[in-house]
Amino acid sequence: MYWLDHIVHFVKEPKSMAEKTRELGLHTGEGGKHEMWGTYNALCYFGLSYIEFIGVFDKELLEQSAEIPFTLHASYKKRNEQDGLTRIALRTNSIEEDAVKLRERGYEVIGPDSFSRVRPDGSVLTWKLLHFGKKDSPFEFPFLIQWDGSDEERYNDLAKNGTIQKHPIGEVSIKEISFTVTDLKWAEEWADLFQHEIVESTPAYIKLKAPNCHFSFNLGRKNEIAEVTIGGAKEEKQVVLEKGKYLFVR
Repeated sequence: MYWLDHIVHFVKEPKSMAEKTRELGLHTGEGGKHEMWGTYNALCYFGLSYIEFIGVFDKELLEQSAEIPFTLHASYKKRNEQDGLTRIALRTNSIEEDAVKLRERGYEVIGPDSFSRVRPDGSVLTWKLLHFGKKDSPFEFPFLIQWDGSDEERYNDLAKNGTIQKHPIGEVSIKEISFTVTDLKWAEEWADLFQHEIVESTPAYIKLKAPNCHFSFNLGRKNEIAEVTIGGAKEEKQVVLEKGKYLFVR
């Protein structure tokens, strides 16, 4: 099973997102530093899935990280360091097997590699990442993440330390992530790789069902994340938050 784990949204100043999202009725808490990558973040959780508002504190470290293909940092450089919605990560519990499967399918695979960061309370968070793709491909697939510990343990820990809190707006969730793609074959390949069911399909649109959200793909001029839909809101509205589009629906 491949669940939506998180959405990466580059911003100038992650700490400022607590106040900006509070105005939308969302709780965003401080994350921590990725000392190895030169980035730091603030996190907005919906259950165990979250939006990661990420910024850069060391340009040189980021440049070094961006030399590794298919990584988030390589994507950021490819986008000319433009802020906004950049990549997503899918959560897996079989990351070693995933690496074997993807190599057998002809993809170039980086990892799995182990990483960690220190949280504001001094505790250490650990996980593994796997990046993959094909050279010169215009479409970037999600990267895969496997956290140490069970989902229940992680949820209880995050709730205990205040990272996961009830949103002022109510019981909301990440309902859908919309992409524009230059070819719908990317959506079909995604569905095949991650066993996400195709639930709607037209010559210009494909919608996939993952365990905890939907992914929709619309034909367009670019390959990018177009919008994130948050369900369960009290009123419907579309907002642009630090160059990222968010749609709130009931």
